[in-house]
Amino acid sequence: MSHLSPEELDRLERLAFGIREFFSERGHNIGTALDQDPCFREGERGRSGLARSMMQSAVAAAVGGVELDLETGDGGVRLVRSIDRRYLRRYRVLAASKHEDDFRILSSSDNILQTDSDSLFFEEPWVLAYTLNQDNQVEDLFVAQVLDRLDGTPGALVLGPEYMLVGRPPTGDGGFQPTDEDLPMDDFEEEGEEGAVGAG
Repeated sequence: MSHLSPEELDRLERLAFGIREFFSERGHNIGTALDQDPCFREGERGRSGLARSMMQSAVAAAVGGVELDLETGDGGVRLVRSIDRRYLRRYRVLAASKHEDDFRILSSSDNILQTDSDSLFFEEPWVLAYTLNQDNQVEDLFVAQVLDRLDGTPGALVLGPEYMLVGRPPTGDGGFQPTDEDLPMDDFEEEGEEGAVGAG
């Protein structure tokens, strides 16, 4: 089991920020769509399908500003691809459910565990998992390595330690940066004061 480098964590936190911002702006549309017909609110399938589609779009939009790649896997699932030093990780975007303090991700096959043994890197399967609150906003967002799969109908993934992602905004020239340099206005004020003294 590997550990994420500080650089990888920074990339993932910036990705998480973009995802959360996307849902902050558009997550309410899930509820709006469900209100179009009462049958859409029967069970959780309608809501989970809309949430999955929105998360796929959120990841695609957010990954553009981060040093990560986007792939499409079987069934159109999104995979965030990253090379972190000696490791090549593919983070499969999946919904999770929360039971007390544990997260559970259902899986009907063990395809996620397949890696390329001939790769120049140590390949590892990971998940980028999420839960939504009742307002259709991202509540939990985390990454974890997939260690195994428990058989069942459906089965469930066995995860390593979760790295919870709060979402950190990107740094750069976008925000206001204060300066210690004197402003030109100071010169005008001093000149004005000197003129006023001379006039007396």
